[in-house]
Amino acid sequence: MQPTFLGKVTVVTAGTPVPLSTDPTVRACAILVATIPGLAGNLYLGGAGLDQNSLASAMIKFNAPSVFGPPDSFMVEARGGHNSLQVSDYFLDASVSGEGALVTYFQI
Repeated sequence: MQPTFLGKVTVVTAGTPVPLSTDPTVRACAILVATIPGLAGNLYLGGAGLDQNSLASAMIKFNAPSVFGPPDSFMVEARGGHNSLQVSDYFLDASVSGEGALVTYFQI
């Protein structure tokens, strides 16, 4: 698998989800999302229509990460290992403006 490191995907305004990619042609066999130690708020990963209050379209909620220790992470993997995940279909939201997560996607 070939990784593409997007680095920090930032949610500019809390409550306004951002896509992990703005390029609808990018497909992957896996997407890794990891929290950044020391940030203050919760993060939410999901699809279009993600709402952190009702949890509509939410896949996972990360609680505020601790300052020390390993970060929390979540990997979405395509069945069969094909590049069938459209990266722009996944959204990130945060409870604190300016926070985000580290994102890497993998292609075969």
